[in-house]
Amino acid sequence: MFTLVSDRSKYFRIKCVATRAEIEKELGCPVFGEIFTGGIVELGERMRAIRTGPHDTYKTISQRLKIDEEELKKANNFKPLYPSCRLFIPCKK
Repeated sequence: MFTLVSDRSKYFRIKCVATRAEIEKELGCPVFGEIFTGGIVELGERMRAIRTGPHDTYKTISQRLKIDEEELKKANNFKPLYPSCRLFIPCKK
């Protein structure tokens, strides 16, 4: 026999039709995978979000914020950057 223990604060159920951007804004962390009503999203660590500028790249942002470029790319699922793009920044521990 076993007992299933889950940490409710690690999961979020999508209650209505919402876009990925709306869910990410509400949760404060990136959302990966398929988004649909009734779906369950596993929450990652809290991150802060910034808006990118016209000439920002992962390299310039990582240098400015003094974080690892690969960690920044991974946190944002390697998405391409464009001006006013919402970019998640891992919080330092």
